Amino acid sequence: MTAKKKSQKQQHHFAHDQGLLRILILCWLASILAGLTLHKILQFFPNHNISSLIPTFSFSSTSGEGSDASWKHVEFHGDVELLRRPMALVLEEYSPFFSAKATGLYAYRAVSTADLPIEALLHVFRDTPNNVDWVKDLKEAEEYHKSGTHHKEENVQVQTSIVRHRYNTPIFGMSDREYVMHKKMTAIERSDGTHSKVTYEFEPFDEKGDDLTMFSTSCFECVRGTKLSKWTFTSLDDGKKTKVELEVTVDPNIPSLSTFFVKLYQKSWPHVSLHGLMRVARHHLHRDEEIQVTNVLSKLFPLKM
Repeated sequence: MTAKKKSQKQQHHFAHDQGLLRILILCWLASILAGLTLHKILQFFPNHNISSLIPTFSFSSTSGEGSDASWKHVEFHGDVELLRRPMALVLEEYSPFFSAKATGLYAYRAVSTADLPIEALLHVFRDTPNNVDWVKDLKEAEEYHKSGTHHKEENVQVQTSIVRHRYNTPIFGMSDREYVMHKKMTAIERSDGTHSKVTYEFEPFDEKGDDLTMFSTSCFECVRGTKLSKWTFTSLDDGKKTKVELEVTVDPNIPSLSTFFVKLYQKSWPHVSLHGLMRVARHHLHRDEEIQVTNVLSKLFPLKM
C-alpha cells in the first residue's frame, strides 16, 4: 500500500470519527436541554405533580380503611394520597346551594399520616384567623357565634360556630370568592383531657337579612361560592402520629371559566393545604421544644449579673 493510499484511508477514518463525535456531542447537548426544560416546568408548577397534567386511570384506594368506596385514587403527592369522586354524588342533599355547572366538577379527598401528635395539629387548625398561613389561597378567615361547649356523652365534646372564608382567585381580573359556613366540631376526649379523634364539619350557611353584619370584614365585592368540607384527625401510635383526612366539595361559582381550569385548580388545593398544615404544626412544635430546652438550661445555668 502506497503512502498516498494510507493517507487517504486515515483521512477517511478521521472523517468518520468526527461524524460520530458530532453525533455524541449533539446527543449530550440535547440531554442537557431536556433536563433544563424539565427543571423549568417543575419550577413553573410548584404545587402540581407533572402527572396532574396528564390524564390518569383511577383505581380504588386501599389506604382509606372504612372510607366510602365511591372515592377513587388519583395520585400521590409526597406523603399525601389524593382521591376524588363526582360532585353529583353529594349534590342531592345540598342542591339549592350549588350551581348547575357544579355537576361536572369533582369532590376531593386527601389522606396522610403525620409524625406529629394530634394536639400539635389541632393547635394550628383551631386558630381560625391564622389559617391564612397554611390554607392555599385563603385571604381572610373569621369565626363567630361559638356555642357553649357541652358533652353529649361523658367523653364527647361538641362545639358549633359560623365561619367566613375569603379566597384569592388566581386569575387576573376575577373577583375573590367568599364562603360562609356552619362549623361543627366533635371531639372524643381521653381521661387525661387529650383527644383521640376530632372531626370538623363545614356546611353552607344560608344567611338571612343582615346576618352578615357579624363579620367585621365581610367582602361585598366578592362572589359567593358554596363549600362543604370535613377534616378528621385521629391519634395513632400512642399519640406519636396523627392520621389526617380532608374531604372538600367546592363550587366557586365561575360560570365563565372552563371546568377544565376549575378542576386543575381544585385538584391542587387539598394536598397543598394539608401539607401546609403539617408544615406549620411541625414548626410550632419545634419552636415550643426549643423554648422548653432554653427554659431548662436557664434554670440549670442562671446568668450571673
